[in-house]
Amino acid sequence: MTQKEITILYSYIYNNTCRLEDEVRQLQANLRTRKIDVVDCFELACSMQQLQTFTEVTGHILAILNLRK
Repeated sequence: MTQKEITILYSYIYNNTCRLEDEVRQLQANLRTRKIDVVDCFELACSMQQLQTFTEVTGHILAILNLRK
């Protein structure tokens, strides 16, 4: 991979991780500020699972490409 491709990959990982973390934080804040229902809990669980899955998959991709720091 070229340095430009590596930079693009890291940018993609960083931006998506930030987006997913923000989504989890927002859903957690929603639970704190309003009456909790099943849908809110389910949305938060799904969002947390998406973040965990993304983190695991990107870790595997970086390991395969030998780019782990």
